[in-house]
Amino acid sequence: MRTRNTTLAVAGLLVATVTGCGGAIPTASNSKADGVYAQIAKLPKDQQVAKAQELAGKEGKTLSLYTSMTADIATPVAKAFEQKYGIRVSVFRGNSETVLQRALQEGQAGKPGADAVETNFLEMTALSGNGMLVPFNGSALDKVEKTGKFQDWTASRLNVFQPAWNTDLIKPDDEPQSWEDLALPKYKGKLTLEISDSDWYQSVTKWWLDHGKSQAEVDRLWKAIAANGKAAKGHTTMMQFLTAGQTSMEAMNYTYITDRARAAGAPVTHLPASGVSKIPAFARPNGVGMIKGAQHPAAAWLFYHWLLTDGQKELVKLKLTPSTKVPGDKSLDGLTLAPFDVKTLSSATGTWDKKYDALLRGVDTVGN
Repeated sequence: MRTRNTTLAVAGLLVATVTGCGGAIPTASNSKADGVYAQIAKLPKDQQVAKAQELAGKEGKTLSLYTSMTADIATPVAKAFEQKYGIRVSVFRGNSETVLQRALQEGQAGKPGADAVETNFLEMTALSGNGMLVPFNGSALDKVEKTGKFQDWTASRLNVFQPAWNTDLIKPDDEPQSWEDLALPKYKGKLTLEISDSDWYQSVTKWWLDHGKSQAEVDRLWKAIAANGKAAKGHTTMMQFLTAGQTSMEAMNYTYITDRARAAGAPVTHLPASGVSKIPAFARPNGVGMIKGAQHPAAAWLFYHWLLTDGQKELVKLKLTPSTKVPGDKSLDGLTLAPFDVKTLSSATGTWDKKYDALLRGVDTVGN
C-alpha cells in the first residue's frame, strides 16, 4: 500500500540526489523577484499592501497558484482574490504530493511555474527545507497563532481529524465517544479507514501514550480497529460512500468534509447528539508560501497577505476551518483541539507511514 508519506520520501530522495547532499535546490537566480520581495519587506507594514499592489500592476496582474484545494474550493477562492485585486489567477490543482513534485521538478530545472503555493504542512515543510520559499513579514501574520507560524510559510487553514458516521445507520447513543471506542466489537465491519492517514495514526498513538497507555495497549487497540474496518482511498470518496449509506462510519475524516456534506443534506455528522465531542480533535495545518524566483512575486505577496486576512472569511463561507479567528466561524464548535505534532511528523521520513501500512496490511478495501 503506497501512502502519502512514502511519496514525500521519494520526492525528498530525488532532491537529495540532484543536490548531492540533500540541501537547497539550485534554482536559477531571479534578481527581479528577489528585489520585489525585498522592496516590500523593508517597508513599514502599513505601506506594504499598497506597494505590492503597485508592483503587481507592473507584473501584468497575474498569479500562478499551485494548490491541493479541491476544485470546488480553489475556484471560489481564486475568484474572490481576483475580485479584490483585479489579478487573474491561473490555478494548478492536484493532490499535495503532485503539487510538491511539480514544484520540485520545476525548481530543479530553474524554471519555477508557481508564484504561490497552498498545500499540506508536510509538502510546505519540504519546499521550505529545499530553499524554494521566501519569508513573509506582513501584518497578516499578527492574526495567526504562534503554532501556525513556520519557517518560510504560514498555516492558512486546518484539516481537523474526527470520526464521522451516517446518522441513519449509527443511531444516537451508539456513536463513538473516544478514539478507543473505534476498537469496540459493535463496530465490526462498520468502520472505514483511509489508506494515507498515517499522520492521524501518529496523532492518536501519541495521545494514547502521553495519557498513560502502554505501547502494548496501544498496539492492541490499533489491531482491533483495523479488524473492525475496511480501507478506502481519498477522504472525499469516503464521504461519498458514507453519504450513500454504503458505509456506516469513518474512523477519521476532515470535519469540513463532513460539515459540507451535511449542509448539502446528507445524513452525516462528526458530533454526537449532545453537540459536543469528547474525542480529542487534531488540527493538521495546510499552509501558504511564496516561491523563490517567482515570475509574479508581488502578486504572490498579495495572495499570501489576502489568504490570511480577507481570504479567511472566504474559507469560512466554504465551511473550511480558517487558521485565524474569524467572526461567525463555527467550524470548531463542539470540538476540543489537541496538539498536532508538526515537528515530529515533518522529520519522520516515512516512519509512521510504514507503521500505518503494516497496520492496514491484509485489510479489505471498500467494495470487496
